[in-house]
Parts: sequence; C-alpha cells; structure tokens
Amino acid sequence: MILSTKNICMVHFTLLNAISYKLLTSPQDISRHGLVFIIGRAMSLPDAEFTKDDPAVGMIAVVLMQLSVVDISAYIDPTTTFLGIAVPFRLMLAFVVSGAAYLSSGDNIALSNSVVFTFAFIEVLMQFWLFVSVREDRSRLIREQAPSE
Repeated sequence: MILSTKNICMVHFTLLNAISYKLLTSPQDISRHGLVFIIGRAMSLPDAEFTKDDPAVGMIAVVLMQLSVVDISAYIDPTTTFLGIAVPFRLMLAFVVSGAAYLSSGDNIALSNSVVFTFAFIEVLMQFWLFVSVREDRSRLIREQAPSE
C-alpha cells in the first residue's frame, strides 16, 4: 500500500479544503484549471463559468468544507467500521454523479459541465483508493486477531 488510510483521508481533506478556498477567493481558477479543461474536452462537456459574486459558489464551498470534516474525523480515529460503511456509499454517489454529468450532456448545464464531471471523476478515484485501503486494513486486522495455529 502506497499510502495508509489515514494519509488518504488527509489528502482528500486537503483537496476539498483547497477547492473550497479557491471557490471562495477565485472561482474562475477552478473553472479554467487545466485538468478541468482537458477532462471536459475529452468527454465533450460544456465549460462552466464561475463568478465571484455568485452565492451558489459560496454555498458549494461551504458544503465542501463540511464534507471534509468527515475525512479529518476519520484521520483522528481511523476505525475501519465507520469508513467501511461510509466509503462504499460515497463511491457509489461519485459514480452516479459522474455518470449523470456525462449522460445528461446538454440537458442540464448545472449538472452536465466539465467542473462537475471532473470533481466527480476525482472523487471516484479518491473513494476507490480509500475503499481498497480500508479493505486492506480490515484484512490485516482480521489476520492479526485470528488465533495462530
């Protein structure tokens, strides 16, 4: 395992807070970021344009900050019980959002744009990585608790 579960949670926490900070200070940087541009063009999705005065951007930043609290709590107490339950649901939600963003292209610009798809795609990657790490930790704990013969 390259990174432990705690480290993956910290990376995810940092990523969400960095995105939140950028959304509050300079939302245009998010919508014009190179990764967003490349993934959006590769998937033929329209570009999203954020403005600093948009109250929805502020709300998105606050929601992302609140989502990051789960990761910091998992960093403080990395029990596999909580993460074992939460991560599959977060992974499924990220799959659904990325699929909906791609499949509804053109129908709903609020959902089907390069920023939403890129965020959901990165969430799929992070949550899958976390899922694999939690499963590895759970297997290791079971092996350690098993009576040796």
